[in-house]
Amino acid sequence: MAVEEQPSLSEFYSKKRILITGASGYIAWNLLRQLVEFDCIIVCFSRNVGKIEIQKGIANLEFIEGSYQDESVYKKVVKDAHVIFHLASQTSIYQAEKNPLADYEANVSPMQLLLEACRKSGTFPVVIFSGTSTQCGMPDKLPVDENVIDDPITTYDFHKLQAERWLKFYSRQGWVKGVSLRLTNVYGPGPKSSSADRGVLNIMIKKALQGDELTIYGTGEYIRDYIFIDDVVKALLCAPIHIDETKGKHFVLGSGFGKSIHDAIELVAKLVSKHIGNQIQIKSVKPPSGLLPIEYRNFIADVSSLASLTGISLKYSLEKGITKTIGFYQD
Repeated sequence: MAVEEQPSLSEFYSKKRILITGASGYIAWNLLRQLVEFDCIIVCFSRNVGKIEIQKGIANLEFIEGSYQDESVYKKVVKDAHVIFHLASQTSIYQAEKNPLADYEANVSPMQLLLEACRKSGTFPVVIFSGTSTQCGMPDKLPVDENVIDDPITTYDFHKLQAERWLKFYSRQGWVKGVSLRLTNVYGPGPKSSSADRGVLNIMIKKALQGDELTIYGTGEYIRDYIFIDDVVKALLCAPIHIDETKGKHFVLGSGFGKSIHDAIELVAKLVSKHIGNQIQIKSVKPPSGLLPIEYRNFIADVSSLASLTGISLKYSLEKGITKTIGFYQD
């Protein structure tokens, strides 16, 4: 089926049963805001369903609480699922270094249990995995596409790569239809990330709105690819529609534009200053000891492969995304 002949999101998700793991997280919060607008059933799986903000819409919501290491729970949550968004993970690279075994249990084991439950169910669901752009390590050339040779340099990235490879393996066997989207630096409206070393741009926006001084480690010259959360959600929702073209593969998902950390924070200060009428100051500070080498990377995503297969177009520039985020947190 050609890209232009694909059904709309509401048509595709109508009457489908959708599972979201990690349903109380930041990305899930935004995904749920969109999915509830469709006539579908959404199964929200979380270790603590009390943290899930109930979104209003026409979808029917089911809530299942349990451990991500409990095999019996996966048998229950995957039952009759058409589409699975596997978002459950431990997201701190520093916590992963402190306790690699715990990180394995958080980021690899749940994928294995999920996939095996899918295999035994015999329903062949679509599984969308939220990977990370840093799985490839420190790329030599920019922008980075799917042909880069993966060489992870942190425990966290190594485990995310393992989880992705399990998904590809089960896809090749025909037990699921899986695709991994490796996300760059995601920002935008939503709850606070559970990890202190994630969501830095959101943190800076909140600090600026409080009138606080913003800090940059060193010169802030390292390049990041910041992608607005609405564009991430769009890609997540579109991926299952095009699963015949994308199954068994991974794609780098970013805005396709690079910005130095310094310039990104400077833009936050400029836009917030304009919004609140007070000048926000920026100060350069010495980087703290113990920063991992991955912090000193440069990254820009080449999204052409995903765009050509799915027809997806990303709409948010950094300025537009920051402005919308300011409005959300100000409200």
